[in-house]
Amino acid sequence: MAYMWREFNDEWYRIQTNSPTLIDKLKRRIKRGKSNVSIIGKTLIGSSNYWLIFKIKYNKPSTAKRGFIRLTGCKNNYTYRNGCYKAEMSPNGMVKSGVKV
Repeated sequence: MAYMWREFNDEWYRIQTNSPTLIDKLKRRIKRGKSNVSIIGKTLIGSSNYWLIFKIKYNKPSTAKRGFIRLTGCKNNYTYRNGCYKAEMSPNGMVKSGVKV
């Protein structure tokens, strides 16, 4: 599962995911020295689910939407109700479907 949202009206978006494939993609961006991606949160020890929260910078909401679709490989996964993108991913990292929140 992967979610993306924006807090406040700034250029920083949050991506929360438990998908190993997406986590690896975003960690590679960090290793390559991309200053616009960082890890800002993770699951506490002892939790039954493993989640990481990344902070990523996009200049416009439309750019953020395209970036999230490219990262997850999911199409039409934007929900207007609360401004949250969501992609449901299978355990092997492939996208199951675009799901509305």
